[in-house]
Amino acid sequence: MQNAGLQAAGIDGLYIPWRVKAAGLPTAFEALRGMENFGGANVTLPHKEQAVSLVDELSSEAASVGAVNTIVSRGGHLFGANTDGQGFLRSLQEEAGFVPRGQQAVILGAGGAARAVAWSLGEAGISVLLILNRTVERAESLADLVSRATGVSAVGLGPDDPRVPERVAACGLLVNATSLGLSPSDPPAIDPVLLRPGMLVYDLIYRPRETTLLLEAKKRGCQVVGGLGMLLYQGALAFELWTGQKPSEEAMRTALIQALA
Repeated sequence: MQNAGLQAAGIDGLYIPWRVKAAGLPTAFEALRGMENFGGANVTLPHKEQAVSLVDELSSEAASVGAVNTIVSRGGHLFGANTDGQGFLRSLQEEAGFVPRGQQAVILGAGGAARAVAWSLGEAGISVLLILNRTVERAESLADLVSRATGVSAVGLGPDDPRVPERVAACGLLVNATSLGLSPSDPPAIDPVLLRPGMLVYDLIYRPRETTLLLEAKKRGCQVVGGLGMLLYQGALAFELWTGQKPSEEAMRTALIQALA
């Protein structure tokens, strides 16, 4: 996707994967500072939160979210940004026609992607936000962060809390920000009986295109959206930060669809 964008823009650059374990992340970031032909990078699961402490400067959104997904090199000075939230909101609008203001939503997970989604929904005027996570303390911590930062009524619960069914039923949007669904053998990220017709179910996972959660949601009359749009739009924003140019989203989308096929 990014290479297609670079080629379409006539930029002599290359986007490559670089696998780093958590213990080696500080060393990797230090190496980036010494690269003279390094323009920027993305940070993916599970490093987004750790990256916050490893860059030299943060965008206001990355600081608020507490997670970095995009790094920009400025002469060895590493600037950390987060394009996930804006990419998610654009996907919501363009693919589902969903306007968050005044709505209620539930987010599954409390990691870096969940933090970006929660913050962006808060900024977009969501009225009530429910965060479900296996580690209740992380759900409560994220809910508190969003409440303080945006004024949204947010609550964090564990998936087995008896209040979950009633609260989920009141939501117009459910977002899976966990890794459940990456494998075809994974169970749905939430019990499908909690899904109701008309609810928008958004899975941030983009491979496979239809996760178990989305398949179950379709059976129950839900509107469903996969993570391809968010992947494209957050990537386009990152491209613009690295290059100062708006990319050809058409070229990026074509490459993305071909790769995922």
